[in-house]
Amino acid sequence: MKTSSVFLLIALGATLTQGYLFKSDGCPEPYDRLDETRCILTDPFVAKNYTDAIAYCKTHGGVLLHFDNCADQTLFYDYIQTEVGLASHHYWLAATDEAEEGVWLWDHDKKPVPMGSPFWYVGEPNSGTSYNCVVLSYSYTHRWVDVSCASKYLTICLRAV
Repeated sequence: MKTSSVFLLIALGATLTQGYLFKSDGCPEPYDRLDETRCILTDPFVAKNYTDAIAYCKTHGGVLLHFDNCADQTLFYDYIQTEVGLASHHYWLAATDEAEEGVWLWDHDKKPVPMGSPFWYVGEPNSGTSYNCVVLSYSYTHRWVDVSCASKYLTICLRAV
């Protein structure tokens, strides 16, 4: 009995750590590997408002999509171009100016969001007090546009390996 239990654990090829089942790529289920340091979770079927998107990522041990630099944005753009069905959607970014109008911060660490090109679409952000959240917009060549936080868009979460 003991031998078969040990064999079963070895056969699964996974380790249970902090309540997550880790796959051989080092990412917990249901995440996939994005690069050497990060895992990515896409939910391309259920649109959520900003608050629900943040909660969804936290529930899965991650944070909402964000970019620290142009290389990160390019890496993500390449990822969605190669994954079937992901390229033609809008995705929430973890950026908001809800606390102070015009001061855009990342939700997960409260650091300033990069402004201007190449991140934001021309003229963005532009909608004052009614648009306090950001999406990566398919309509605008995957550049950032400000939108209402009550709108519903797709969610992508990130987490460290």
